[in-house]
Amino acid sequence: MSNGATGLKTPRIIFGSMARGAQDDAARVEVLQCAITNGLTTIDTAPLYDFGQAERQIALATKSLPHHAVQIFTKVGLRWDAGDHGDILFEFTDKDGSRRAVRRNSRPESICWEVEQSLERLQLETLDLVQIHQPDEHTPVKETMSALLDLRSAGKIRHIGVSNFSPAQIKTAQQALGEVPLASTQNEYSLVRRQIEAELLPLCRARNIGVLAYSPLAAGALTGSSKAQITQPMQEVIDNRLQPLAAEHGVSPAAIALAWVCQQPGVTAAIAGASTTAQVLQQANALDLTLAEQTLNRLTTEFARSPLEYPEFPPKGIYRKTRRLVGIALRKLRLRK
Repeated sequence: MSNGATGLKTPRIIFGSMARGAQDDAARVEVLQCAITNGLTTIDTAPLYDFGQAERQIALATKSLPHHAVQIFTKVGLRWDAGDHGDILFEFTDKDGSRRAVRRNSRPESICWEVEQSLERLQLETLDLVQIHQPDEHTPVKETMSALLDLRSAGKIRHIGVSNFSPAQIKTAQQALGEVPLASTQNEYSLVRRQIEAELLPLCRARNIGVLAYSPLAAGALTGSSKAQITQPMQEVIDNRLQPLAAEHGVSPAAIALAWVCQQPGVTAAIAGASTTAQVLQQANALDLTLAEQTLNRLTTEFARSPLEYPEFPPKGIYRKTRRLVGIALRKLRLRK
């Protein structure tokens, strides 16, 4: 799939590198290489993911590949090591026992430093897409975008995007870029989380901005394997609709849920992570899966009619040795990155 304004192309499924369980480098590299081999050749990452280690693992997984074989989408604007600027997103206890805070920080000097650090960790000269991870209300968007434009002119990045921005913030970011198009916005979207349908998706369709949907499987709820973590009404829809459809198409429930997201008007691609090669293969089945319009409409209607609360999952192993505290923070943020 591509964004017409920028020419940026990506498979309809992007591999998300935020690990859901503690893994050593060798195991994680195996999963990443499996994803690439099976067509998930765009990887979404961020410095925040395991505090830089996710980017280092990507470098290990791709070091023997030509640069054009894989696209790297990363994010900047969340710092755990830059003093007291910006609102706190969450706090955690470091491995040495110190309390630390992750803050929104989109100041130009911070953005430039983060890009340089990501390039070093990923062992690249240019990043395909750099997105602002979270809005920073204390830094004018124009200043942030100006820094990204400078990095683009210097050949450090190819495309500019945002993440977790509201429709109004997206408009401001696009305006700040002038003649350079805003390539994408990354927001949460799934069968059970559809807030972006009201304003954001129509806006992006009208302005030709790509939409990268994160948490398309609702943190595992739509895989059919998280019965203890979801509501009964949701489980009934999964049992009576999602799983039979998966069996009918010879794929996993995850593939059906991913295909639904990818076929929604305005969605460019879905970002899906995996902890095992088996999960990667299940998600890769969605690359070429096309659901009939009647099937799409039935899924849309039946999930919408169920009185579903967003399931609260404490993701395990995202930040080693800080699982409980970070899990609490992420639950409060409804699993925003």
